[in-house]
Amino acid sequence: MNPMDRLLRDELHHLLDRIAASTRPGVAKASERQLPDLRPRLDEAEARLSAKRQVLLDHYAEWQDALAACEDLWAVAQLELEQTAAGGTRRAA
Repeated sequence: MNPMDRLLRDELHHLLDRIAASTRPGVAKASERQLPDLRPRLDEAEARLSAKRQVLLDHYAEWQDALAACEDLWAVAQLELEQTAAGGTRRAA
């Protein structure tokens, strides 16, 4: 699990804790019977939340790839400089 996934899971757990603390047991079933147009809105909100989570995870994976590419290029620069310095030293000797 990467840091972004942990953060999103923590935030989701906090949301569930807040919902549990602010609603009575049985509110989901009661709202389905008494507020029938609320269920589709809840489903849509949860689907949107899930989709946004996936987008963030995908973008975070791209971020990690970009970090690795940057690190690799700096390593290549270091190797190139070491090889140039070693080659320059041999020529001078």
